Amino acid sequence: MSIDVTVIIPVHNTGRGVLAGLESLRAQTLPRSRFEVIYVDDGSTDGTGELLDTELAGEENFSVVHIENSGWPGRPRNIGIDRARGEYLFFMDDDDYLGAEALERLVAKAREDSADIVIGRMAGIGRRAPREIFQRPLSGATLRTHRILLTTLTVHKLFRTEFVRSHGLRFPEGKVRLEDHMFMLPAYLRAASVSVVHDYTCYYWVRHKDENFGNISFRTPPDPEDYLGSVERIIDIIEAETEPGEFRDTLLAQWYRSKLLGQMQGAKYLRLPEQTAEVLHTVAHSLVQRRIPERVDARLNPFSRLRATALRTGQFDLVRHVAEFEHDLGQRTTVTGYRWDGSVLYVDVESTLVRKSDQRPLEFVRSAESVYWDLPTAVLSHPEVCEAAEVTAALKRIKLRTFARNKKLGADVTVPTSFTLLEEPVGADRFTVRLVGTVTLDIQRGNLGGPLLGKWWFVSRIDLGGVSCDFTLGPLRSPAAEATRVPAFVHLDNTPPVLVTPSYNAKNHLVVTADDPWQKLPALIPPQERPAVVRNSDGLQLRIPLALHTSDERIGLPLCLVGNGEKVESAASVRPDSASATNPHSVLTADVPHVSGPGQWELVVETAERPIPLRLRLSRGLFHWSVKVQHPSRSLRARMGRLYRALRRRAVRLARDLGLRR
Repeated sequence: MSIDVTVIIPVHNTGRGVLAGLESLRAQTLPRSRFEVIYVDDGSTDGTGELLDTELAGEENFSVVHIENSGWPGRPRNIGIDRARGEYLFFMDDDDYLGAEALERLVAKAREDSADIVIGRMAGIGRRAPREIFQRPLSGATLRTHRILLTTLTVHKLFRTEFVRSHGLRFPEGKVRLEDHMFMLPAYLRAASVSVVHDYTCYYWVRHKDENFGNISFRTPPDPEDYLGSVERIIDIIEAETEPGEFRDTLLAQWYRSKLLGQMQGAKYLRLPEQTAEVLHTVAHSLVQRRIPERVDARLNPFSRLRATALRTGQFDLVRHVAEFEHDLGQRTTVTGYRWDGSVLYVDVESTLVRKSDQRPLEFVRSAESVYWDLPTAVLSHPEVCEAAEVTAALKRIKLRTFARNKKLGADVTVPTSFTLLEEPVGADRFTVRLVGTVTLDIQRGNLGGPLLGKWWFVSRIDLGGVSCDFTLGPLRSPAAEATRVPAFVHLDNTPPVLVTPSYNAKNHLVVTADDPWQKLPALIPPQERPAVVRNSDGLQLRIPLALHTSDERIGLPLCLVGNGEKVESAASVRPDSASATNPHSVLTADVPHVSGPGQWELVVETAERPIPLRLRLSRGLFHWSVKVQHPSRSLRARMGRLYRALRRRAVRLARDLGLRR
């Protein structure tokens, strides 16, 4: 049988950490006979190569190639390309791992779309992974028609082998920075069709806290001259592969913004030794002057254009001032309320841009009809830099976005967020901004068209002029919001209903959990209301008030009573309850047939997997019936109290026996 895909993995001193990726390959749903894995050990000295030899001895279609240390992933990957037997190639790093269906889905998508490249959805573990490209289906894309491809430039993708070989696509060998980009840029430019698997997490991209583990290019700090030398090599590729004009300038702006100007922002830049920073500034200034036409600056976002303007002046203290200002920008978002409408939970929020150093709202400066960043006077005194600091148009395009994340699923999805921008004056020529918005959580469709099942947490983001400020929802919330935070039963297509619970985790972050509802049912009974049971002509009617939201539709559940060696089935449902004092409110009602004799009966939900006790006990005395909630915490306190009293009695007896007490 022919090989569908060859997985190529460069390895260097990963130790037992390599086993996570190996196990994910062994767990693939694509039959073992249809894919091969080539590990290329780049001269490991910690026993990684020997470990793989032992693990893979006799393993079908898994092999290890040992080479002398080249110091970088390029040569091992090229060796993998030369040895590959598969119709497709997939490049993987030694410290990452795959979803179980990854290879099967990627190959199927490639064949369905006749694609040269297929990008599988990624999840970042300890690092930020691309997000926007995976929010919707994509087939038949090219770099000229879909610039969003530039948001993912790592090589952790599926490539048609003949496409790679016929175009002579190779990785640069030796210690070359941005080697992925030097492979991906010509690959994107020459691909006739690029597709995306958007609805399944194929690749888990890992950054370990241990700097001595994993990816060698991440472990080694870049030398400014070497790094910017690689940026210049990419400029060479752009000029060789494209004609002068708008498309070429767009590509130049991509690497100019992200890789050249990107070296002069953030905490890592601000911590550089003075001598290293001076080298970086000098080399970057020279590269911009030689290779980046000034017209390209117009294609940058406003804040990158401000940084570029400061760099072009040759006064590098201005570059640092701009970086310090950006690094101090942050935001905070307060949850102000929750509202249910059917299966949709609306979370009301208010967001404010702040200075992280003192948490005071960020001020903007107004001059005539223009608005500017509140930069230091030393920066704004330069006319060209002051002009680049204008944000009038950018402020009108400010965005408030929200991302829902699920660690178990490896999902990171954008959820709809509407907002209104409010300006609040703080002086004659200054103001702050506040964004009043609503996050829409569609439980049935919120996960790329599928349900938001499992545990989700949320990040709010303000985007303004190329600056993005994140805040995790939850720690800030108003008292009014807490009064409206209630769970809900939600119907899903062709599946039992789920209980959706907004709550807060140990870090005080908002977590919305959609899972099996029945075990949590007793906790939803309001303390001021009690379950009731009454006789009727057909038996008993059970009424249990619940503090939760339900739609107008009744939700049925398979309830039964267990006791006295019998099991009695009951018709039960949950529906809105207009008679309840709680708001929102529902009621569980059940019609129970006559049961024989006095005694105690447990209420149980008969699910497909197993019966689940509801911790509700129905008791029959001589004259009436009663129902009680069995709270686990109360039961535990009672047991601990009984244990304490028993130990105390034993201690008293022991003291008496020893003559210590009369």
